[in-house]
Amino acid sequence: MPRFLPSLLLLPPPPVPITEASVAAAYRPSIIAAISDLKDLPTSAQLMIGLPCPAVHARLQGPRSQIYHELQQSLASLYSLVCIVCANLGVDVESDTPGSIDARIILLDYDASQHLAEGGKSRPNGVTAGPIVDLLTLALTRRQWNIIFAVDGEEGQKIFTTYSRLANRQTTPLSGHVRTVGGGVSLIQREESVPRQSASGSAHNVVAVGGTFDHLHAGHKLLLTATALLLQPASISSVARRRLIVGITGDELLRNKKYAEYLSSWTKRQEDVVDFLISILHFTQEGQEAAIETLSFDEPIPNGRAIHTRLTNCSIVIECVEIQDPFGPTITDESVTALVVSGETRSGGKAVNEKREEKGWKPLDVFEVDVLNAEETEQASQPEKFASKISSTAIRKRKAEIARTSSL
Repeated sequence: MPRFLPSLLLLPPPPVPITEASVAAAYRPSIIAAISDLKDLPTSAQLMIGLPCPAVHARLQGPRSQIYHELQQSLASLYSLVCIVCANLGVDVESDTPGSIDARIILLDYDASQHLAEGGKSRPNGVTAGPIVDLLTLALTRRQWNIIFAVDGEEGQKIFTTYSRLANRQTTPLSGHVRTVGGGVSLIQREESVPRQSASGSAHNVVAVGGTFDHLHAGHKLLLTATALLLQPASISSVARRRLIVGITGDELLRNKKYAEYLSSWTKRQEDVVDFLISILHFTQEGQEAAIETLSFDEPIPNGRAIHTRLTNCSIVIECVEIQDPFGPTITDESVTALVVSGETRSGGKAVNEKREEKGWKPLDVFEVDVLNAEETEQASQPEKFASKISSTAIRKRKAEIARTSSL
């Protein structure tokens, strides 16, 4: 069943400091209102959430590794909140059934002191890519929206007004039904002036991540977005090819997984990963076919089959590789410089670097994403309902239970 056009929720700038509790206080009413509207549609829906990041505006030209931690923390807190709201409202986040919602988050380079609607550059440059984009890029390379949700309040209306003015610079006016949703409470506290950066200040053009990526859920979306976040932006003067390598576990290694009969095939999992990454990376005024090239490798290669998707407008290649062991391309491709892992797979990063050191290669910079959880965000949420939104095993179990019930 086809989805409606995606919808857009433009949030106001986040609270300071960012914690799961402060994000819930600031954004929960807006998320509830948007999801409540979308869940009543007769088909499934996709919701793109724009999260402004004014705190890093002045640091975007430096190594992305230096702003990685605070941005992935913002992403994790917001994805947790979305899962909590969906769990409490009984909304499916994985299937394409009517009422299900596929939420995705992009980061907005936003400085409230700039009056972009009145001046500034007229169009994005040729190497702009997500997951961090400015309002101008989002406006001029916009997708078609079904509903645009604007948040009530001074900051929420300011960002929506700026976006709509920029979008209406084009010949075709901004389309989509505009709905205003309620905002929450955003308290800004004074923080100590302490430099925030990763243990590594390196810039990375080749970044890797690995996983099963079965029934793509919020934890996967966080992991993939964080990996894309580490890719150093290209410049007009130096458009170096950037590679985002996704190792996807091969079907043969998954035969003993719980509820294996409900696992998606490697091909379906690869397609879901690429679809998601394109949605948060690809911002161009060209037609999609003209700006995206796909190349398949079915002959034997170091890690099995591979499918490369090249985003020509921003010099990014998404390399999905079938992995047959815990290491994948991280120990067959010396050019990889960074690896993103979850808290549960931290030991895997250590094992990868031990293998690389045995080969005389430089160890990878290893970056971690937070584990999504409901404890601080919503104490009343039922743990099993929340887990069903962020666990592939729980999703497969639910499918098995539905199939068993329907057969009775």
